[in-house]
Amino acid sequence: MPDLSDFEFKEEPKVKSSIEITSEGGEFQTGQMSRPIELASDWDTVLEGFGLDPTVFYVVDDTVRMSKWQTSKRTEDGNRDVVWLYSYKARFARRKSADDSVDVDALCKLVEKRKPAKVTPAGSDRAFLVALSDWQLGKGEGGGTPATVERILGALDRSVAKAKELRKVGRGSDTVVLAGLGDIVEGCSGWYPMQEWQTDLNAREQDRLARRLLLNFIDAYVDAEFKVLAVCVPGNHGENRKDGKAFTDFTDNRDVSCFETVDEILSANRSRYENVTIGLEAINEDDLTATIELGGLSVAFAHGHQFRSGANAPAKMEGWWKGQALGRTGVASAHLLICGHGHHFAMSESTGRVVCQVPAMDGGSKWWTSTTGQSSPAGMLTMNVGRDSGPRGWGDLAIL
Repeated sequence: MPDLSDFEFKEEPKVKSSIEITSEGGEFQTGQMSRPIELASDWDTVLEGFGLDPTVFYVVDDTVRMSKWQTSKRTEDGNRDVVWLYSYKARFARRKSADDSVDVDALCKLVEKRKPAKVTPAGSDRAFLVALSDWQLGKGEGGGTPATVERILGALDRSVAKAKELRKVGRGSDTVVLAGLGDIVEGCSGWYPMQEWQTDLNAREQDRLARRLLLNFIDAYVDAEFKVLAVCVPGNHGENRKDGKAFTDFTDNRDVSCFETVDEILSANRSRYENVTIGLEAINEDDLTATIELGGLSVAFAHGHQFRSGANAPAKMEGWWKGQALGRTGVASAHLLICGHGHHFAMSESTGRVVCQVPAMDGGSKWWTSTTGQSSPAGMLTMNVGRDSGPRGWGDLAIL
């Protein structure tokens, strides 16, 4: 035990002194003491008792913890008296010396002499992601399906221009990922009471239009000389329902069927579509998600109708993701989670991982606005994803 006789340590203390030391500080336990620490100079005595120089180290105030207890002591007349004993636990740290001070002149010179970083060329560790979410083709609101198709095609043209622009300036990629996030079609009934009255396309017409639009996206990027990877997840509007509820399995879904049928169409002309892959195998059949590797990062996709409680969209995504991590499902180890369903843009990095909810392309909902007052603009999200996209693993985000 260190020599801290000034504090009248007992010969057989109930609490033993100890210390852990690193180059920058450490933690100590004083052991049993007969009086409390009352002055700042008392800490100097404690540090010296452990062989530490108080001019080099100091006790970190907000880490100090004190224990206090009573015990009996025999007095000179043979009687016993009750006394208080004390013990302290705290962290200590190395003081900054003059040598540790920041040289602002040197920093200014460093800024003045800095040369621009070299831009990583296209085809590196990143991919250009295009989120295809909540088209709900056949929905009659907000100008109906004709207005929705016009928005989708306009966003397609802008996305191709964006991908070319990024490639030209050295922040692009040779690979485009078309991420189908569900609810590509509206369905005809079974989701809300007014749906049958408002739908402007039947089921077969919705599916036909969905296939044509997806092919249009693929053709546009093939013509622009990009490699294309298309992945998808099932949404709630694509479910086969009975009495308002899905009654078959998770992948028996019209969103998945659209991508599967397009894959069969492409197989008839592999010379043109040799650089196009429809990644149906990425779907995790047990949990309605897909997980793929993009630019050296694991990226997960979900529609979002499986999310439950939470104060807002990021909280719902994060709460659901925590459960998936505990259950070690397919999305457990992903760095980035991208979903739809919520019909508005939301993003959060507060947990150390990234959750991103993308906007919808449909015409909105009069019922939702009339009951909540809320609405959000339509849009299609694009961004770079991968280790070369920036320190966050993503960058160049745009809503088109």
